[in-house]
Amino acid sequence: MIRNMNLSEARRESIEPGGYVCRVISTNVDEKYDRLQLQVDVTEGQNAGYFTRLNERYNFWGLTANLYMDEKSAWKFANAIDAFRNSNPDFTWNDDGENDEKTLVGKYIGVIAQRKHYLANDGTKKSKLQVYRLVPVDVIRENAFDVPEDLYADELKNSAPVSGDVVDMSLPQGFMESADEMPF
Repeated sequence: MIRNMNLSEARRESIEPGGYVCRVISTNVDEKYDRLQLQVDVTEGQNAGYFTRLNERYNFWGLTANLYMDEKSAWKFANAIDAFRNSNPDFTWNDDGENDEKTLVGKYIGVIAQRKHYLANDGTKKSKLQVYRLVPVDVIRENAFDVPEDLYADELKNSAPVSGDVVDMSLPQGFMESADEMPF
């Protein structure tokens, strides 16, 4: 007789580029880069809670939206705030005054995510999911968006296609033997 191997815990969970209804879990103002960072997690569908589970296992938040606060990026910031307004009827934001970024915690937002391929510090090819655009949640629910093409770091543009040595975006349900196996 084969002993119980807990195969349900060994299954891998993965997340792909696409559109997701998300909720802001936490915020941080990064003064060094003059940006507002929003840690978001999926709230609907089969991937609901994916990034919370990733964080619980690896102490790493896997999806952060960066809203830069410089003058040339103000239009992108304004578009993101409008997406929050359209997604959360109770949300208020003073466009011409100071605001508390913590008011975004718990708010819903549509996230269009793309895969970014890059060279790690050790020279290996890796990939990660990153926020491409913030949109109203209705855009995601109505599937009224295009999935962006993968983004390649400059070093990878003219190299051979990224192959099996790219880090898998799936979340192992078991344990890891080393930090090199982390899925991001």
